[in-house]
Amino acid sequence: VCRCEGVYAIEERMQSTFRDAGRHRIAGIIFRYVLVTLLSLVRSETVFQCDHLFDSSSPTGPFSFPILPKSPTSAESQPSIASIYDETETTPRPMVISRNMQCIYTFVAGEGSRVKLDFEQFQLAGTSENCESEYVDIYSELERADENLLFARLGGRYCGSVSPHVRISLHNILVLVFHSRVGDASVPKLRFKGNYSFIPEARYIPGVPLPPGSKCSFLIESSQRKRGTIYSPTYPGTYPKNFHCSYLLKGKPGQRIRLMFRDFDIYFGGEHCPYDSVTVYDGDSTSSPIIKKVCGLQQRMEQFSVGPELLIHFNATDPPKADPRGYVIEYEFSSRFVDVAALLSGERGVTHMRGTECNVRVESNRETTHFIHSPKYPDLYPANTTCTYILDGLQGDQNLEKVIVTFVEFAVISELGIMSTTGSMMDDDDPDFITCPNAYVGIAINDGNMKATLSSTDESNFDHTLCERFDKNQPLAGPYVSSGPRMVLQFGTTEKLSVDGKHPLGFKARIDFKTDFGIPGEPVADSNVCAFRFRSKTGFFNSPRYPANYPLDTNCTYDIIGQPGQMILIHFEQFALEPDDKSCKDFLEIHDIFYDEGGHEDTRLQARYCANAVPGPRFSAFGSHQMRVFFSSNSAGTGNGFKLLYEMRAALKEEIPGEDGILIDPRHCGNTTVATDDMTYGYILSPGYGANYKKDTMCDWEIIARPGYQILLTLIKLDVEGSMKDGVINCQKAVIRVQRENDEEIEICGQSMESFRPLLSYNGSIRLSFITAPDKVNGLSGFSFSWTETKVAKDYSECSSDTQYLCTYSKLCIAAALRCNGKQHDCGYGDDTDETHCDTKVSDSNWIIMSAFIFSGGIFLFIILIFCMLFKKKLEKKKRRKRRNNRAGVMTTSTRSRGRQPYRGSGHKPPVAGQNPETIILADDAASRFVHHDAMGILPPTKLRTIGATTQPPQHTFYG
Repeated sequence: VCRCEGVYAIEERMQSTFRDAGRHRIAGIIFRYVLVTLLSLVRSETVFQCDHLFDSSSPTGPFSFPILPKSPTSAESQPSIASIYDETETTPRPMVISRNMQCIYTFVAGEGSRVKLDFEQFQLAGTSENCESEYVDIYSELERADENLLFARLGGRYCGSVSPHVRISLHNILVLVFHSRVGDASVPKLRFKGNYSFIPEARYIPGVPLPPGSKCSFLIESSQRKRGTIYSPTYPGTYPKNFHCSYLLKGKPGQRIRLMFRDFDIYFGGEHCPYDSVTVYDGDSTSSPIIKKVCGLQQRMEQFSVGPELLIHFNATDPPKADPRGYVIEYEFSSRFVDVAALLSGERGVTHMRGTECNVRVESNRETTHFIHSPKYPDLYPANTTCTYILDGLQGDQNLEKVIVTFVEFAVISELGIMSTTGSMMDDDDPDFITCPNAYVGIAINDGNMKATLSSTDESNFDHTLCERFDKNQPLAGPYVSSGPRMVLQFGTTEKLSVDGKHPLGFKARIDFKTDFGIPGEPVADSNVCAFRFRSKTGFFNSPRYPANYPLDTNCTYDIIGQPGQMILIHFEQFALEPDDKSCKDFLEIHDIFYDEGGHEDTRLQARYCANAVPGPRFSAFGSHQMRVFFSSNSAGTGNGFKLLYEMRAALKEEIPGEDGILIDPRHCGNTTVATDDMTYGYILSPGYGANYKKDTMCDWEIIARPGYQILLTLIKLDVEGSMKDGVINCQKAVIRVQRENDEEIEICGQSMESFRPLLSYNGSIRLSFITAPDKVNGLSGFSFSWTETKVAKDYSECSSDTQYLCTYSKLCIAAALRCNGKQHDCGYGDDTDETHCDTKVSDSNWIIMSAFIFSGGIFLFIILIFCMLFKKKLEKKKRRKRRNNRAGVMTTSTRSRGRQPYRGSGHKPPVAGQNPETIILADDAASRFVHHDAMGILPPTKLRTIGATTQPPQHTFYG
């Protein structure tokens, strides 16, 4: 409507201002006259009335904005719907929209009815975030048609192209207010059409108002209705904001209440539903245990009470703009639902999962035993029932358990069923054939099957499916062992039950929780003892609970048992113990096991590793076909632990390859070297040294000295993968091991030469081995060691013979033949005195070089001498010629001709007799400078100038 109420308001405010001021009365009179004139002009314009009333006289029909009459109307007259729409056309006639327009549509349903609006087209100016120039306001919570809209609660404001959802009034009144400040510019794109209808209110009153007269609080009793449906206050329209509803359901003793959420759309404000929510209480008040608090979108969610009373509480706030439709909840009172108390049978650690019909959770109390059974056991179980049993062992920093299920009684009869443990639900020959179609017990062990079984949307899938009757001694009775701390069982029946005429019916199972170390081996002791045996040709084992942190105060023993004639290879995929300060709090030991003739066990320690060393590949000792790994953790800290892989192989034919270098076993490289008088030093090189070594390499060397001597081992070059830095050794893929007699091994890898100092054997031998992992290595260039036979001299007299040399600093006595042999490592420990002052002795090759040098020098001197003699003869000849000329005296000073000599232009010479001083020809400055600085004395062409003459003489060139 083109309204003038705003103008009247301006008039009243201005009059008040002038009246309160009490001054400028003349100006006030003039302003009042002008204002009245303007009002008369406005009132003279055409006024279009566009407010409409839709009442029960037309229970359904269309509506659109704006509806304008063809001709102007007065404020008192209001067109009916019939005058605006013809019988067949619902589109408004052509219209002209005023610059400022407001239209109010009032929908009034009859008593006991509500208004429902469906929007078909919606296109206004502006956007949903900026509704200023054109919009529609919805008031759906009005109780009277004449309520002041300025104080009424606004149900929503809409503009742009975002259409309102279905709207249903909370009472029997609904008002739409259309505002437009666009005018005719809005006509081409304005589209706002819909349909209205008046619907019964009874569906929104599920019970007796509690207390009487309350808007949305009801009492629902089973004595009045055993089944029914609860709708949100304005479903499927957007529910009101800042609104609350409660529904108290009361059944008879022995009854339980089932809720099925057929449709659920509540504003989702976060995981814990901080804004709008529906809360279900397992009792008659909000202090009862909460079954579930939900929001967002839910489909076919089912909830059960434990007893005969249940409270539903709906709370709506004022969240950001959204149009959620609310909820539809079906309820049922019944005594056919499973009796929870009878199902639990008072078992400790067995609890009912609140909100479910018969789901049960069994929790361990550290290595405890429990029993579960089917509903109504030992009688016939109920039809159309599904019960899930969740079996949870301990899982924490210090505890990890596995679940073991054994059936004591089992008689779940299914028509045409078969006893199955395959986990398949369909037969390959007949896709319509279902394993255990009428009743079943499913066992889910792996994570995927457990997740599908516990999901409300996925179809259950099991590792084992059981039905029919079998005895507890049959294999189908178990035990069934979990792969982790959880196992899930599901018992299900359909509407059709089968019996075999025997008793009992259903099942009863024993649940044992045992400590689970997470180690895939054969236990050799009680469940709480970490001891395992491994007999397969290949396999692996790990620290307890790997890859999670191993528990504190734990000792584990692993026995790898091969057959006689075999050896064992072990290597590590992971090794991470608790870091410590070289105190070795947590450690791993590797032992070889031998048996004497009497069968008694003899254990020999191979190595001990702590957090600062990652073990490399390792074989069992020669002659041993059994290894034992022992792991221990203390109470101070923990780590990820280790994973070890092992492999049985045919034993080697010899511990170390022989002296002749012929390999009896091609898998085994290396050799045994015995020092002699003629061989007191040598080298040890990795296979194919200089080229990349390969995976699965095993080499052993032994150097044996003569009696009374020792072996000095020195590292020359190292290029093996791994690292040795900051006190941490990581030789996981390739390792060099050096061992003296009855001494702990030294492990070497990486590229740092500082990782190994020269090593002197205790007695007469030293061993070295090189092993690479069997799976994959990077393959670097390898290593080179030198060895020298020596002995420690306590006195000079012990190393004074001609065949010996005493190293100055290391005091090692080496063979004299090693003196000045160009080998820098014979004395060891940085002592190179055996290679100093070696220039006094000249070898044959040095004599050849020196002779060639002397011969070349002699030829050069001979050539110089010949040149000097020739030069001397020429100089003497020149002097003799000069003396002859002087004696002859034929030429005078004035007439003597000048010989060809270098130009000497330095100094001033007197003019030649007979010449005019003014006509003497002089060289210019450039020529003078050139002559004085030219070493050859050759004067280039020079521009001459004449003193006192106007013409230049011709140029001359002088040659020295």
